[in-house]
Amino acid sequence: MKFWKIMLLAFLAVSGAVNVFAKNVNIAVELTGVTVNGGDVHVFVFSNEQDYKKDIRFKSFVMESANSVLVYILDLPEGEYVISAFQDTNGNGKTDIGFLGIPKEPIGITNYNGRGAPGGFNKHKVSVNSSIGKISVNLGVIKL
Repeated sequence: MKFWKIMLLAFLAVSGAVNVFAKNVNIAVELTGVTVNGGDVHVFVFSNEQDYKKDIRFKSFVMESANSVLVYILDLPEGEYVISAFQDTNGNGKTDIGFLGIPKEPIGITNYNGRGAPGGFNKHKVSVNSSIGKISVNLGVIKL
């Protein structure tokens, strides 16, 4: 009896792990508005509201600003994500913030048009699934 319980648990664990990996999707992240040779572009992927608020990144990567449009193929499990980016114009590795908390460097966030203050996770989230081929993020300065 104990043998069958162990086998059943092993089967459930393996089938659950296979199921998680089977839901990954390759998605093109397209960054527009990049200033050519204007500094590296830092990209951050957030997978939930709590992590977005705490700046805990699910994935992150850095791209050289060789073109005004950059594309990165990202492998993600199906779900909802916020993708944000900034161009590090002075090479210090962080987003520089002005007096009123407004970024001095070009930034971009999914579902954000660059006007007004960006919102929370639910405002900027995008659904990633097998029917989505590309997510676009436009970099620019915030206009209040």
